Amino acid sequence: MIVTITLNPSIDRSVAVEALLPDAKLRCATVVDEPGGGGINVSRALNRLGSDNLAICTAGGYTGPVLRDLLDRQEIRYHLLETSAATRQNLTVFDNATENQYRFILPYDDAEPMALDGLQSTLEALDPAPSFIVASGSLPQGMDSDAYCRIGTMAKNLGARYVVDTTGKPLAAALESSVYLVKPNLAELSSLVGKNELEVDAVAEASLQLIRDYPCEIVVVSVGASGAYFAYQDSVRFVPAPIVKKRSTVGAGDSMVAGIVHSLAANRSILEAVQLGVACGTAATMNPGSQLFDADTAHRLYDWLQRN
Repeated sequence: MIVTITLNPSIDRSVAVEALLPDAKLRCATVVDEPGGGGINVSRALNRLGSDNLAICTAGGYTGPVLRDLLDRQEIRYHLLETSAATRQNLTVFDNATENQYRFILPYDDAEPMALDGLQSTLEALDPAPSFIVASGSLPQGMDSDAYCRIGTMAKNLGARYVVDTTGKPLAAALESSVYLVKPNLAELSSLVGKNELEVDAVAEASLQLIRDYPCEIVVVSVGASGAYFAYQDSVRFVPAPIVKKRSTVGAGDSMVAGIVHSLAANRSILEAVQLGVACGTAATMNPGSQLFDADTAHRLYDWLQRN
């Protein structure tokens, strides 16, 4: 079983308007509410791929029941860790006239430093024990940046493969634990190896440096619409992304993680896993807002990648 962890979930609302104009009453043609946050998005994507998974996430305040309702509607199996702080909300607006997308991260309450004891006891009580633990997304305000490192210790004690997709100090701290796979983008990789920025031709050496310097087995580096590099042992390969018409990048990285973990859990090769990950991430960009990907589209793109 795959377990996803979301310590800073969100309620993601997407709307579309004919044109984004100042001072005008903008009529929203569509309104879509989705449960969001890194790990929840990974679980949503895993559901579309048919992978058995459990989403563990925090929830609280007046928006906590809304998150619960959205998870129920999408038939996501979940376990909630209750907090006093309200679950945050985000807004994405798509301008039909220009085909531009605007993302608004709304302010939210400071979360009290949350002990991870509840998470640990939840993980230890799972039967069967998880084969993969995916920790994804930002940390709530007030939580120590070593939270993902501590979760890595929990994963190791349970014998689970630990996958991390976050940024900044939490990402750097996570690498101090035993990480099976980490998925930085180019800017995050640059920071991890102590560089202001990296050119694409330096990605291979920087990825291998992470494997040499940390207890990390696989590094997958997302390079946006171009595709992804992956480093394993002493080699690096590149998987190009199919060219598609992009409508939204929301959830594309989470979709990539889901495709990779789904494949690895099915004992496919790392190359096949990254190919499916790129296919899922690319397919997610073809849909508006935070709707993630259509499974048939993702598999069609995956078949294309395998032929080319």
